[in-house]
Amino acid sequence: MPESRVLIIGGGAAGLSAAIASARLGVAVTLCEADARVGRKILASGNGRCNLTNTSISPLAYNHSDFVEPVLGAFPYEAIRSFFADIGLLTRADDEGRVYPMTNAAGSVLDVLRLECAHLGVETRCGFEVERISEEPGSGGFEAFSRDGDTVRAEAVIVATGGGDALLAGLGHGLVGTGPVLGPMRTDTGPIRGLSGVRVRCSATLFAGGTALATERGELLFRDYGVSGIMVFDLSRYLERGSVISIDFFPDVAPAELRTTIAERCTSLAWRNAETFFAGMLHYRVARAVLSTAGVNPDTPVEELPQARLAALLKDFRLNVTGMGDASQAQVTRGGASVAEFDSNTLASRHMDGVFAAGEVLDIDGRSGGFNLHWAWASGIVAG
Repeated sequence: MPESRVLIIGGGAAGLSAAIASARLGVAVTLCEADARVGRKILASGNGRCNLTNTSISPLAYNHSDFVEPVLGAFPYEAIRSFFADIGLLTRADDEGRVYPMTNAAGSVLDVLRLECAHLGVETRCGFEVERISEEPGSGGFEAFSRDGDTVRAEAVIVATGGGDALLAGLGHGLVGTGPVLGPMRTDTGPIRGLSGVRVRCSATLFAGGTALATERGELLFRDYGVSGIMVFDLSRYLERGSVISIDFFPDVAPAELRTTIAERCTSLAWRNAETFFAGMLHYRVARAVLSTAGVNPDTPVEELPQARLAALLKDFRLNVTGMGDASQAQVTRGGASVAEFDSNTLASRHMDGVFAAGEVLDIDGRSGGFNLHWAWASGIVAG
């Protein structure tokens, strides 16, 4: 018979993996989830396909790399893939290292997690929104109170819900201010007027105060409010006040080579005007934006084009960033419980015995592409 009880608050990725890890050690586990069912965010992840990990998992992909290193060392990419294989999930990796269920459906991931929890005897209480946790004097245990007045007693508590930082604050833990990351960015819209919906393959660098903060490469999507796309999401993790994003439309072409290309086009396509000069080289709406930014009238003869200015803009098309875009589109919330107050090897609280944290409740966020779900699984297993 189980000898003790572990209470897990949050039925998401971290909570479900923590429940499995704890139950496998032979203890009684109760998992409390505020929603009517567990795993709602898992079902929505990866556009419904659940990008559950990445073949390139590294501590350097996270904001507190030193803290995550022991957890990722204990449960690297291979270990998480094996964890899912053991509970019946077949997976595949795409050309960019992103790992998905073979079924291409997030529901398959949730199914195997729920089945394993049931098989191990995990008690799941949905619709149980924990309002506060208190330490039971003299018992060495804890009591969790729901908004409806119900209670659960346990010898240890794992907080594994994104909003659980308030619960940890109630137990004396310090918090880092939260905000959305891994999302679109708002920019000044004058230079990109008319580009909404246009996608370009490029590289982009985020600057602040003249210092390059990060560079990403891939597909960028122009929106009526700014820029979006996976590469922009990753850049958003480094956003600072006063940042500028520089877009390089030809990242594989050196500046001197691009200047030569434009000069040669001016000779071979001398019969064109500015409006048609970039046809075959740039999306026509992007070309229009570049010409407008350069102050070039569409009717300008090719021989009068400012070649050096155009070449420079194609390698360094700048937009002032005014902030994050729609927070509902952000994949992760930065902030939460301060990692300085938890043991990086066990995820146990340094302030109170028997309290653990896992997943997004901690101030940890990583790149897009399966890195954040990997942290959820790995930290859940370690805490469990």
